[in-house]
Amino acid sequence: MEIVKCVGVKKVYGEGEAQVEALRGIDLTVESGEFLAVAGASGSGKSTLLHILGSVDKATEGEVLVGGTDIGRLSPREAALYRRRKAGLIYQFYNLIPSMTVERNIQMPLLLDKRKPDPAYFRQIVEMLGLEEKLKALPWQLSGGQQQRAAIGRALMARPLLLLADEPTGNLDRRNAREIMDLFHLFHRNFHQTILLVTHDEKLALEAERIITLEDGQIVSDRKVR
Repeated sequence: MEIVKCVGVKKVYGEGEAQVEALRGIDLTVESGEFLAVAGASGSGKSTLLHILGSVDKATEGEVLVGGTDIGRLSPREAALYRRRKAGLIYQFYNLIPSMTVERNIQMPLLLDKRKPDPAYFRQIVEMLGLEEKLKALPWQLSGGQQQRAAIGRALMARPLLLLADEPTGNLDRRNAREIMDLFHLFHRNFHQTILLVTHDEKLALEAERIITLEDGQIVSDRKVR
């Protein structure tokens, strides 16, 4: 089943001589349960594409459908709800709330919706992340790898249609980066989670099932690797 469909997506920043075309007509589909890497050099447009799919930004032209919803037409409030419920966002920097425990940081999407977490699902996520002993800790008491694991848990808590990860290992050492990639594989395999991973690291991109390569805001390669 098709989860993502982009048709003629363009993104332009600025005006006149300062105008920059970040995306130049992207056509892309992503199937449910697919593990897709978006690769390319800095400035190729890969993070812009992720931000549009996460409704953090809007396309200048074109159509973006996620789960059948045209997210380009969402109001600011609807876009916030979409990010909380449908798109799990993970960044290079963990963006945890420093005054809240790991437990509350992970549960934040549901708390904002005034919903109670499913205890069994929460326990399963926490065990898979290896954070059982850290739930009452504050973010500053965790290592970088543990903070990123908590951020992954937060992104997964609402059972999103789409997990969007923007250079998620970029702030980690090799061992922690390996652990984070292993977690992506685990969630992809166990939950059939649809994952879109943005990376400039070719070795990480090769761990996905399919690699989209961007150059100057255009798709120059689309290949299956698994």
